[in-house]
Amino acid sequence: MSDEPGLFDIPSQPAPEALRDLPIRPEQVQQIRQAFDDAGIAEQEDRKDLINSVVIRDVASLRELHAVEVRRVLLAIEQRTKPKSTGSAWDNREEDTWIDKL
Repeated sequence: MSDEPGLFDIPSQPAPEALRDLPIRPEQVQQIRQAFDDAGIAEQEDRKDLINSVVIRDVASLRELHAVEVRRVLLAIEQRTKPKSTGSAWDNREEDTWIDKL
């Protein structure tokens, strides 16, 4: 085996300092607001708690987020709204099968 990185090896380095401090863009603010609306999370306190738990700091408004934090916030909103699995894959299927149609 060679010590050279492979074609698909992705270095696990943190984002450079310059990228970490980029402010959130207006379209990212809109994405987060839309995700909260779609998830039915309307209370400001619930929204704030979710964001603070993801970025692990106190954020007073969306404008205080950094651009690199947006993806984690969106994933947390999505995970919070996914229905919990309560049974087998058969029980949790979304569409009727041919057996259901009999």
